[in-house]
Amino acid sequence: MTEQSKPQEQNESTVAQPAPADPAKDREPISDEKRTALLRYMAILFGVAFLLVLLTFMIQLRDSKQTISELNKSNASALQNAGKLQDENQALSAANATLEVQVEDLEAQVEDLEESKERLEKTQSQLEQELEDANQKVTDTQTAYVLLAQAKTAAAEEDSETLSTVLEQLNPLVELLTADDQATVAQLQTQLDEAQ
Repeated sequence: MTEQSKPQEQNESTVAQPAPADPAKDREPISDEKRTALLRYMAILFGVAFLLVLLTFMIQLRDSKQTISELNKSNASALQNAGKLQDENQALSAANATLEVQVEDLEAQVEDLEESKERLEKTQSQLEQELEDANQKVTDTQTAYVLLAQAKTAAAEEDSETLSTVLEQLNPLVELLTADDQATVAQLQTQLDEAQ
């Protein structure tokens, strides 16, 4: 086959093929029954979709109501707890005020006790001083009577030197003796003076 015959065959094959038909022209018009069925089908689909949306909305609404109810319960419980805490706070404040009054009373009592302690310590010190003075007086009185006995013995033995020494020691203590014993000391002093 020559090169000239090839294009001729191609032209013939091109001419032999019919032109494609327009698809819009080939479609048959939809009948009323099919159109009604299609509309019914679409209405059912929209209805089902609407029901699903409505069902979802109702579920969410129920969940929201339940959540709101739980929140209201929690809020009521929180308010109740807050009320209890406020009551407890008021009770604690009242107890604190009572304790502060008691503390003030105790501090006043402590102050009174400290003053009483100071007075008692002062009284004790005075009593100790008086006891010491009394003990000293008893000791001095005993010494005075011992010296008086020695003076009487020295006078009876006519020991002027001992009598003089004893009377010198007895002289500061003579006021501790009774009146009769003071008179005896005076007689012994006179006797000593006459002997000298």
